[in-house]
Amino acid sequence: MRLLLTGIEYAGKRTLGIEISRWWAGQTGEEFLEPPHLSFHDHFTLPHVVHAMGHEDHKAQTEKDLLNANPGLQQLMQLYNFSNKFGRGYTDMADLFLIDWYYSDAIYAPLYYGYGGPGQYAERRLIARSFDAEALSLMPDMVLVLMKASPDTIRERVIKGESPFPGRHADTFFDPKDTETVLEAFEEQFQQSLFRNKFVLDTTNASIEESLEEFKQQIQVHITPTDRLRVLTHRALSEG
Repeated sequence: MRLLLTGIEYAGKRTLGIEISRWWAGQTGEEFLEPPHLSFHDHFTLPHVVHAMGHEDHKAQTEKDLLNANPGLQQLMQLYNFSNKFGRGYTDMADLFLIDWYYSDAIYAPLYYGYGGPGQYAERRLIARSFDAEALSLMPDMVLVLMKASPDTIRERVIKGESPFPGRHADTFFDPKDTETVLEAFEEQFQQSLFRNKFVLDTTNASIEESLEEFKQQIQVHITPTDRLRVLTHRALSEG
């Protein structure tokens, strides 16, 4: 399965990502590792561009340096960061789970980072479509899921600060006063996306269990024959 969850901070992407990974591992027999491990690649939104696991010796310093880097260096790092996932080492994986990828940069770069705005080099909201086209050529089965919640719900969650990965929200550029603007921008990116396989999950009034059930229902039409065979094979071996 190739899956891209995107949306505003505190929409529940990482919380749901844990449960999606747990469910899919149960379906296919793949290994599931409990948090703080996260099966989703979640290193695309400044300053959090370093894998959470395996880089503990320099992660904090790297993120601090990136916060203070000039926009040119930030942009250079991000372009590599996105392009890296187009490599064969990732596109050939049985499962590739991503959070935000280049979608968050399309919103946050012009708003907070100082690069990629209208008329600037590599305008992010336009170059995102180029990345879409590249992703589709390599991974036509990629599924895009927009996660969102009402503005008031997002602001309430920011105040409560509840998250399975609290460090992930620290030092982010997102400002709750921009909630409506950011929600609209993610919606615009979702609507303009070239991905054919896509759907929306609204977590405003949904528990994590309810969101997972809705995901499982909506993902069914997008599960490829190859993945269905993986599921059936695991089921047969388990029952045998």
